[in-house]
Amino acid sequence: MSEEMKQKFDKYRKDVHGLMSVATVLDPRYKLHMLQALFGSLYGIEYADVKVDEVRKLMANLLEQYREDVEVVATSEAMDTDVAEVDGVDDVMNIFDQYMSSKPTICASQVRTELDLYLEEQTIKRVPDKDMDIINWWKVAGAKYPTLQKIAHDILPIPVASVASESAFSTSGRLLSSHHSRLVPSMAEALMCMQSWSRADMIG
Repeated sequence: MSEEMKQKFDKYRKDVHGLMSVATVLDPRYKLHMLQALFGSLYGIEYADVKVDEVRKLMANLLEQYREDVEVVATSEAMDTDVAEVDGVDDVMNIFDQYMSSKPTICASQVRTELDLYLEEQTIKRVPDKDMDIINWWKVAGAKYPTLQKIAHDILPIPVASVASESAFSTSGRLLSSHHSRLVPSMAEALMCMQSWSRADMIG
């Protein structure tokens, strides 16, 4: 069971790792600075620069894909129609605050895309012990970045689920199948106990 859970964890971690980074950048309090701070603290500045650049390229690709989708929809219409424990959160915030206090001033580069505009705009000051409604911020203040707003609309509301872990422990789906859908609770309990005992070699 633990091996199956590890395989599921590795699978989902690979799938969502990039999206979690994008979600962090879409927080107007952190943007790329949070990734730079954490990666720099964990792996060193040089490696952090490489990883942050990968995330920025991922967001640029997303922006391009969304723009293409919008163009396709527009053409068609024209034709027809990130809880961690409190201590862990405090540690992360301390690393972020230290990074921001020592961050060198960077000259603004030529603005070409919505992503450039968003990243070069001043970050919103983080207020400790006070949550921010990021989704609402994108609804209102984020309207000036229409394509990024669509990305935020799709990525930020994704809920954290424990289905993979629960499915590893749950046996109800294997017992209460379409062929055994009328089992009374006592019989289902007896079958589950028998299955558990047989696996533990407790039946003599």
